[in-house]
Amino acid sequence: MGLKDQKIPQFAVIKQYLEQQINTQQWAPGRRIPTEQSLAETFSVSRMTARRAVQELADAGLLERTQGSGTFVTQKPQQTPHIVLKDIIRTAKKENSHKHKMIALDAVQATSDIAKLMQLQTDTLVFQLTLLHLQDDQPIQWQKIWVNRAFAPALMKQKLDKIDPNDYLEWICRPQKTDCQVRAVIPSASQRLALMLSNDRSCCMQLSQRAWSGESVCSFSIMLHPAHKYFIGDSFMETK
Repeated sequence: MGLKDQKIPQFAVIKQYLEQQINTQQWAPGRRIPTEQSLAETFSVSRMTARRAVQELADAGLLERTQGSGTFVTQKPQQTPHIVLKDIIRTAKKENSHKHKMIALDAVQATSDIAKLMQLQTDTLVFQLTLLHLQDDQPIQWQKIWVNRAFAPALMKQKLDKIDPNDYLEWICRPQKTDCQVRAVIPSASQRLALMLSNDRSCCMQLSQRAWSGESVCSFSIMLHPAHKYFIGDSFMETK
């Protein structure tokens, strides 16, 4: 039998028709398609033949069958854009070129803003740490962290000049999720001095991050990076 003599199975004809309607967006996501009985009558085939075509597309994920309601074009999941945040501290640690310097460590009453961010009562006592991260003895990040004491009650007793507070916090209470915000800021005089920025209008990238354990906030952190040493998104080679 030659190719011209071969016939496309009847169910495949219906399947091609349905796929065309979906792929050309003649039928939008969420639209109900004709019933199996209607398809059978339109193509002059049995209902079982029409059912096979519909079922194969359902198995392929193009259609959704709902008992008692009918068959619908699958709703395509909304794609959420994402941005890769560069972790310069983790990179420095992998290269064994990281050091940190503790600037301050205190137990303080949370301001109204910090309390709101950490879902605590205003004036709740929290741990507040300020530190500077260096790579090859050059400052790369200024950081301030507010810690919920319930998650790290022994924090003040640790030798944080020897161990990075971030590593200790991750060990004592590994975050289950984090949320972040990135913005451009002008650093304060003390931040500029710590980061060795000579220009008083130097811009920094500020990364704010909350770490969560269940429904509670473990810590809130603000990290400042000299803008020329930090980027967000994927790493591309610079073009000239």
